[in-house]
Amino acid sequence: MAVIPNRSVLMLALALLVGCAGPMPEVDVLRTPDGGSIPQVVVDDAGTLHLIYYIGSMSSGDLWHVTRPTGATDWSTPQRVNSDPHSVSGLGPIDGGQLAIGPDGLLHVTWFHKDPTRFHYTRSDHTGTFGPQQTLSVKDEGGVESAPTVTVDDEGNVYVFWHADPVEDAQRRVYMAVSRENGALFDLPRAVSPAAEGACGCCGLRAVTDHGGVVQVSYRGAGENVRRGMRLLTSVDQGRSFTDQLVHPWELNACPIATTTLSAGPDGTLVAWETDGQVYFADVDRLDDPVSPPDEADFRRKNATVASNDRGDILLAWGDGPGWQSGGTLHWQVFDSARRPRGDEGIGSSPIPARSVPTIAVRPDGSFVVVF
Repeated sequence: MAVIPNRSVLMLALALLVGCAGPMPEVDVLRTPDGGSIPQVVVDDAGTLHLIYYIGSMSSGDLWHVTRPTGATDWSTPQRVNSDPHSVSGLGPIDGGQLAIGPDGLLHVTWFHKDPTRFHYTRSDHTGTFGPQQTLSVKDEGGVESAPTVTVDDEGNVYVFWHADPVEDAQRRVYMAVSRENGALFDLPRAVSPAAEGACGCCGLRAVTDHGGVVQVSYRGAGENVRRGMRLLTSVDQGRSFTDQLVHPWELNACPIATTTLSAGPDGTLVAWETDGQVYFADVDRLDDPVSPPDEADFRRKNATVASNDRGDILLAWGDGPGWQSGGTLHWQVFDSARRPRGDEGIGSSPIPARSVPTIAVRPDGSFVVVF
């Protein structure tokens, strides 16, 4: 006669099955080469890492691009991204360069430089060589402290966003320049954020496009110069119109010099940010349910970056540090698909360089790479 387990045994077995999240994803921690700072990394379909980083003074320098194929033990020979030498501002952590990889494998990179202040863009060709830089600004963008951000949709539309205007933060706007020709030619920039919400002048912004073509931009508002909460712009019509919503409030009569990231994964888009010394991430369609690391911070947590793999694992990385000029100590935490912490919090063996940030990529095998 067969033995039928009682209900408690069945419930325990089901709980164990549900709680089984598979093997812990590998997290590789890599240093930016050549003493560089403000790195940004993406991965192509073959699993090759593409990294850009800044080398120079706080006011003027260059962006460099390196690659690292799967299994390689070092980065490639650096190649300069900007065609005009010393035409990048790298005060950090909210400037330097940002990049995106298009559906054809081309890299798209944006940055800015002062004196006069202009926003710039370039893209690679299929040999990995970057073309002459384009100037997207139509005027001197006085008062700018933060780099532009770039994203590319599956049809090759390239979107570049920045916030600007030589006015107080409460009157600043987020602007967009879009190319319907894969970066060959851009429309004139236009404001896309609500005038009443402002834009925090020395805080970063980030754009991403999911595989459904939805374009989103996270930025820090500055309504009445005190509403410094994280905000999210969303377009479902390829940048022709945008809605705006609050991600997380923060009342502060000063600029916190804070960054943000957006990451489109197989289960949706994640946004990461800082509020009042704590870092958070959330699904963009569940902004009322933010997640933060489980332990108390010794210092201000800042410069959060997030990514997810196709198994639903999420990696959140950040810097623990007391001030904007300190990159802090690198920390990271893995979460499962239910947003529960997996394993212990990771801590880097060396500090993040001054004014720099961590950045994350996900390899095709589901492992994570953190570069700092």
